[in-house]
Amino acid sequence: MTDAELSRVFSSVPLLRDYSIGDFTIAPLPGYTNRNYRLYNQRFDWVLRIPKPATGCFIDRDAEAHNQALARQLGLAPQVVWRDASGLSLTPTLTASRTLRAADFAADDIARLCVRSLQQLHRSGLQFRGRVDLGVLLHEHFALLPEADRQRFSKRLSRAEDLLARLDDADQGYVASHNDLVLGNLLLERSRLWIIDWEYSAMASPYWDLATLCNEAQFDRQQSRRLLRTYCAGGEAMKESTLFDYRDLLKLLSDCWMAALAD
Repeated sequence: MTDAELSRVFSSVPLLRDYSIGDFTIAPLPGYTNRNYRLYNQRFDWVLRIPKPATGCFIDRDAEAHNQALARQLGLAPQVVWRDASGLSLTPTLTASRTLRAADFAADDIARLCVRSLQQLHRSGLQFRGRVDLGVLLHEHFALLPEADRQRFSKRLSRAEDLLARLDDADQGYVASHNDLVLGNLLLERSRLWIIDWEYSAMASPYWDLATLCNEAQFDRQQSRRLLRTYCAGGEAMKESTLFDYRDLLKLLSDCWMAALAD
């Protein structure tokens, strides 16, 4: 993003309107759905999130704001100090935190910390806006692909349809879910876990967040089983086979999503 483009963004954000880009040190931050920047000086330290235009095709920004506010009440999500209807937002930087890495999961306490956060969210009884169906979402993302990518993914989609057909009929208990637990959205602050970017949050199967976490942590089958057993403690039993099916399906969804958003 050019300085001129960033200046135009500043003019549209009330908290930034009286400042120029020269008033801050500006550092780009990782992000795929959005362009993210850390803005800081002696008075302020913020993260500015600028959504890419294509995200309007499949992100409900009103639902995101509603769901993030509920997650904030649980102490799982950080405060958003300003946002608009497009998803442009300003958030205080969590300066004492760092992004989780796959290597962190070699320590069982990190996996347990993540599980506790998911138990807190999934068992909260909160009613998030939106409801996701994995089969519907796969086909929607597939439809966004250029023709060449559709041909490339067609065999994988066919195999995914077979997996979807055999998902356990008992997998009907939808819960408030984040639905995008990539490592970049998991911030560790000492012994506290923050979960950021609630763009895809909705009511969903609890397998969704668990499978994403297993994929991101690069868990083998034994580690995935252990995570599932830890999560189910004090709650309902869940099937290992369904977790592994979700892992495969979400890998395809992620690949389609990234291809659809590719510049």
